[in-house]
Amino acid sequence: MSTSQTPAAPARSPGSRWLSKRYVVFAGVLGGIAGLAMSTRTWIHVVPAPGAINVQEFDVSGQDAATAVAALAVVVLAGSVAAAIAGRLARWIIAVLVLLSGLGIAASALTALSDPVAASVSKVGAAAGTMRIQGDYQVTFWPWLTVAFGVWIMASAIWLAVAGRRWKTSRKYTPATVAATGEAGDSPASASASAAATGGDPAPEPHESAVLDEIDGWDSLSRGEDPTR
Repeated sequence: MSTSQTPAAPARSPGSRWLSKRYVVFAGVLGGIAGLAMSTRTWIHVVPAPGAINVQEFDVSGQDAATAVAALAVVVLAGSVAAAIAGRLARWIIAVLVLLSGLGIAASALTALSDPVAASVSKVGAAAGTMRIQGDYQVTFWPWLTVAFGVWIMASAIWLAVAGRRWKTSRKYTPATVAATGEAGDSPASASASAAATGGDPAPEPHESAVLDEIDGWDSLSRGEDPTR
């Protein structure tokens, strides 16, 4: 007795697995969350010089040292989530926005690293009432880690642009009117053909019915009758 064997599904290669939507979207979301987290960390620790001003030591967070980091991280997070349901053209646009956002995050962190005194101006003004004080501006490792995540975000944008070409566009979000036009039974020509096949009269066109109703209404008005009854 012979038995039929169902052919096994072809195994996915490791390369195609790494181009899947799950990994690419996760990489972008991870970069956006990390950017938001970095903006809340202490980037600069300010130690005023003795006798310079009567101010205690204070910290400067990433939100004060580089205000653009948090806003750009939100763009990365929202764009990465939207890429999961976007079309091919929209994915390209999202990839460009994510790339520019990652570049902005890295550039903002590098600017704070290159001039910590200027990056601390807003916090110094709030703490001491002056734009600049003499002291020691100690940079922590968080800005360096922010630069690394900025590079990560740029890499995830390139990854999205390459892998997004292989993704299938979901029809879940296709408007219902577009899907309805693809059904043969909903077209006027199909309705007329069906009526002719069964020997019945084709249904009047919507425009023709509207014109007839309007004429009947005017006739009723001319006779003094209420056409709405």
